Amino acid sequence: MKMRKILIFLGWLILLNGLVRPAALLAGENRLECSEYGNPFTWVTIGKTKVKAEVVSSPEKLYLGLGKRWELPEGRGMLFVMPQREIQEFCMRDMGFALDFIWLTPGRVAGLTKNVTPQDQQVDYKSPVPVNYILEVPAGFCDRHGIKVGDKAIW
Repeated sequence: MKMRKILIFLGWLILLNGLVRPAALLAGENRLECSEYGNPFTWVTIGKTKVKAEVVSSPEKLYLGLGKRWELPEGRGMLFVMPQREIQEFCMRDMGFALDFIWLTPGRVAGLTKNVTPQDQQVDYKSPVPVNYILEVPAGFCDRHGIKVGDKAIW
């Protein structure tokens, strides 16, 4: 009988330990860092270059993207996580600055579209191959950092 009580007590301790840890996370421990727009950040490494990127994946955030903004600091970007791997179409709707598009498949750069300006709002830019990730960075970023098709990409 005494051994059974000890085992029940140990079981409760294990259960409580599992409950306390998520509560600590809810209280703010190990919280994700988010942008001023509420998007979580991740680090994307293209070749040897690191970018601190906002991650967007909901239909509303994918549609808005970087629209209605006037700048994107050097070293920052936005990583679009698309629902399917397919030819993706992007535009410069409501953009206030120029961009480079880095078309990504898991693990590598699949294509580049450089120096796209806000004046190109009526143009749709298509990925050269089916992709499910797109990294937008400030215009000229790819040239400044020697980014090219086939480079390794991790996040």
